[in-house]
Amino acid sequence: MQKLNVGFLGAGEMARIHAGVLRDIADVEITAVTSRHKNSAADLINSLGFKNAAAYTDFDQMLAEKDLDLLYICLPPAAHQGQLEKAVHKGIHIFIEKPIAINEKRARSMVEAVNEAGVISQVGYHYRFAKGIQKLKELIDSGQAGQQALLQGYYFCNSLHSSWWRQLEKSGGQIYEQVIHLYDLALHLFGDYQSAEGMLANLCHQQTEGYTIEDNSLSLIQFKSGALGSIAGSNCAVPGSWKKALTVICENLTVEFENIEKAVFKYHQQGEVETEVFEADQDLYYLENRDFIEAVLEKREAQVPISEGLKAIKLISEIKENNKKRAEQNV
Repeated sequence: MQKLNVGFLGAGEMARIHAGVLRDIADVEITAVTSRHKNSAADLINSLGFKNAAAYTDFDQMLAEKDLDLLYICLPPAAHQGQLEKAVHKGIHIFIEKPIAINEKRARSMVEAVNEAGVISQVGYHYRFAKGIQKLKELIDSGQAGQQALLQGYYFCNSLHSSWWRQLEKSGGQIYEQVIHLYDLALHLFGDYQSAEGMLANLCHQQTEGYTIEDNSLSLIQFKSGALGSIAGSNCAVPGSWKKALTVICENLTVEFENIEKAVFKYHQQGEVETEVFEADQDLYYLENRDFIEAVLEKREAQVPISEGLKAIKLISEIKENNKKRAEQNV
């Protein structure tokens, strides 16, 4: 069987992670990498041993010269400026890293372009592929978990990251770049929301040059089911440590996720408590890539199509807008 030809737009950390995974998947071959800096594209190709791949600085040239089946878009959110639309117009299937855009309007237009083209898409929400998350989703959807009640999560770290990450107009902030994973899980597990409020503040990096994003965020969400949610993010915590946790409480079940991969299920129906632990040595990046490749080969929808990428952006946009209005009222 002929291999699927893969192109990359972007040559940063996430591109390297996905390219490293694809190197071990027999169904695909990376044939091109585009980056603003040709040295970055060439370094990705050489360091991972893609002998038949070409490095580009011009995305349009790559599209014209390479017959691609798949395109991996690994760009900062503000850098999405029509590349996806050009690719899907040629029938190329899309894997796109989160967040898919810098705002809801841009995200919505990208979703529409993918739907009109009829191509297969996948968003890089790899947390969804954890066994505990998938088990909990099954229990909620089947009704076994009972009434959804409360969801509480946090994402704590302390890092300056890349220069673009620290600029609001380029990244959207930590809530967009990191904490969005938890917002996605909240919507995935508890469904659509009814209302959302939040507070964002820069408390620890006011003297850091070029740091224009928030470094702390806190939100309150009411879901259409009536359930409540709270999600916090901080870039003021322990340096070099990334802590992500999630607790989900339902009528018959409480689940505590430690860094997402480990989940402790406590079933408490009719006064009895039974415990089940999900802790597996899983490569979540491999699982999301494998699902995307199989979806293309099988001509089916991937588990996390681009329409899912719009949902968390819509929620976060409302939280940020409400925070802005509150700040203006207090001036």
